[in-house]
Formats: sequence, C-alpha cells, structure tokens
Amino acid sequence: MSRAGMLIGLGVAAALALANFAAAQDDQDAAAWSRQAARGAFELCRVDAPDAGKVAEQGEVWGWPEFVPYLEHPVGYERTAGGESRRTLTVGDQTSYVELTVQSGEVKSAAPAQVRYFRCEVAANQPVNQTLAAYFTARYGRPSVVTGRSTVWLAGATPVAGAAASDDAALAPVIAGPVGAKVTRVELSHERGLDRAKLSFFEKTAG
Repeated sequence: MSRAGMLIGLGVAAALALANFAAAQDDQDAAAWSRQAARGAFELCRVDAPDAGKVAEQGEVWGWPEFVPYLEHPVGYERTAGGESRRTLTVGDQTSYVELTVQSGEVKSAAPAQVRYFRCEVAANQPVNQTLAAYFTARYGRPSVVTGRSTVWLAGATPVAGAAASDDAALAPVIAGPVGAKVTRVELSHERGLDRAKLSFFEKTAG
C-alpha cells in the first residue's frame, strides 16, 4: 500500500473510532458501555505493548481523553513512559467510569539483569471483570489461580512456585532465564468498590 493510502486508511480508522466513541456515549446501558470500554483498553494495550507512550497516543486517537502524567513511581522500577485517562458516561444522576493507566520502563531491582516491563491497569465502577475473564481466558487459557479475592493468569516463562502470588514472584523466572525470557501476568480483583484488572509484562533484554 502506498504512503498516501496508508494515511487515508489511518484517517478513516480514526474517524470510525471517534464515531463509535460518540455512539457509546449515547448508550444508556452503563454496564454494557463500561464492559466495552474496559475490553477496548486491553485491546489497545495488546496491540501497542510494551510501549506505554504508544498506547497513550493510540488511545487518544480511539476516543480516550488525554493521558496525563501521574506521580506513582513503583519501588524497584524506573518508569520511562506512562499516563492515565478516564472515560465517563453519565445517565441521569449516575456517572459510570473506566480508568486506564499504562506505564513502561526498566525493572531496576532486577540488576545486574536487564529487564523491561509494561503495565496496563483498568479500574471501573461498573462490573466488568466477568467480561474481562472471558477475554483473558480466550487469550491465555484457563486461569492459573482462582481465589475468593482474585483470578490470575500466567503466560510465558515457566513459573516458579508461587509465581501467581505477585508481580515480583512472576518476575523471578525472567531474571533467572536467558535473554528473551518473558512472562505475562494478569490479575482481576475487586477492591474498594471497583472492578480492577492489571496486566504486567516482563522481558529480559541484552541491555
């Protein structure tokens, strides 16, 4: 395809995305709207990972409000890109929202190993986790762990015992593995009245 054709295609895609976003804003089913937004957030992350800056850039094209910097600096990590955005729908006196937070950079606590990371997190005040559970099961198979508090998927490097318990535990086989070792950890939970979903990706690099 010629460069001009590619630009036209991108322009059409952007126009369709904005039209779909406007239509979604008119949808009176707040729960359905939230599920659509949450799943769309992880589709953005799937396509543009592990570059959080690219996710934010494309997210704004696809209807997410401007991604703004945030203050969190995870202990043991050096974030080089990231931001957060929120889509909202107001029906009567009720406002539903879906927040999307992305970040990427280097895992400093892994030194001397060189490990890059990417995180994509969603929080919604409507029930979205059932839809996201189906989404992640389609991608990664049955969950690795299901408890009363969370549902976790692991994919990639062979996990060590207890790897599903936390991001740090899932990171261990990447640090110990060869260059190119990678793992993806997904966790669904419900905390402080919000459905929450977090995808973390780690990859050992050559430096």
